[in-house]
Amino acid sequence: MVEDANLTVDPVDEAFDVLFATLLDPAVLIDPARDRFVAANPAALRFLGYDEAELREMSPADIHPHELSRIDAFFRDILREGRKTADDLSCRLRDGRTVPALIRADVVRRAAGPRVLIVIRDQRDHQLARLGGAVRQLAHDLKNALSTAQLVCDRLAAHEDDKVRLAAESMTRSLERATRLCAETAQASRTGPASAPERERFLLADVLEELEVTVLDPGSTARRLVDASGDAVILDADFDQTYRILLNLARNAFDAGARELRIWGRHDSTGATIWVRDDGPGLPDGIGARLQTEKHGLAGVMGTGLGLSIAAELCRGHGGALELEKTGPEGTCFRVTLPAPA
Repeated sequence: MVEDANLTVDPVDEAFDVLFATLLDPAVLIDPARDRFVAANPAALRFLGYDEAELREMSPADIHPHELSRIDAFFRDILREGRKTADDLSCRLRDGRTVPALIRADVVRRAAGPRVLIVIRDQRDHQLARLGGAVRQLAHDLKNALSTAQLVCDRLAAHEDDKVRLAAESMTRSLERATRLCAETAQASRTGPASAPERERFLLADVLEELEVTVLDPGSTARRLVDASGDAVILDADFDQTYRILLNLARNAFDAGARELRIWGRHDSTGATIWVRDDGPGLPDGIGARLQTEKHGLAGVMGTGLGLSIAAELCRGHGGALELEKTGPEGTCFRVTLPAPA
C-alpha cells in the first residue's frame, strides 16, 4: 500500500517505501493532520484484516475504540517527543477480535508532510507464555499442598472404623487424581494439549460408586444418584477422565437445583454411550449448539460453562462427544459417547 500514489516520489520516500513494505512486523503510516491511515505494509493488512481501501477511510480510533483518551494522549506525546512506545494498548481486528499489542511510534518526514510510523507487535504469544509460567507455579504449589493432605489420608487408612477407612480410600483416589491433574496442567502449559486418554476396561458401576461418594452428602436424602443401567455396562476408556466427565455433569445438575440424577449406559462393538438425566430447571437456549464446536464459549453460562467445557473436551479426547439431548423445566439429559479404540 503506497502512500499518495498521485504525487511525485522523492528518492528518500522511495527508499523508505521499500524498507516499509519488507518489515516483518505490521506497520502503518498515519497522517496526523487528517487523523487517517495513509499506508500499511502487507504484514499490517494481514494482521488487521482490512484491505487498502477500507484502511484509508479509517483513523487510529477505529482500531482502538475502547481507548480513545489514551490514544489521543499517545499521539500528542509522539508529535511532541518524536518517538513513543506503549506496551498496554490493544488492536481491534476486522473480525471483531481485540488483541494485545506493543506499539512503537516515530515521526518520519515525507514529501507529503510529517507522518507517524506505527510498528505493531502482536503480544498474544507473550501473554500466553506469562500465563503458562503462572499456571506451572500454581500447579507446583497445589501439588505440595495435596501431598500434605495425602499424609493425613494415609493415617486415616489405618483407622479401626470401617467407614473412616472407606472415606480415606476415596479421598486418596481423589488426591491422586488431583496430583495427576496438576502434573498434566504444568505439562500442557509447556507443550499444549494433554496426551491421549489412558484406556482400560472397567464397569460404569465402578465409576458411579466413586461418584456417589464424591457428590452426595453422607446421611442426607436431599440428593439422589441412581444407576439406571440394569445390566452391567463395560467401558473401554480412561477411568479418571470418565469420572471427571460425569462429575462435572453431576455437580452442574445439583448446583442448578436438581434433586435426582439418573445415569445409565450401554455398550457394543462400536463403543459405549452414557446418558445423564437430571430433574433440574433446564439450561439456557443455545447450549446444545455450542457443545458441538471445539470453541463453544460456554464460560459463565449459569456457572456451568467451565464444567461443560471440560466434559466436552474430555469426550472429544476419546474421539467421542458430549451432546445435549433435551432440556426444559422438567430436566436435562446429556448423552456421552465414548467410541471403542480404533
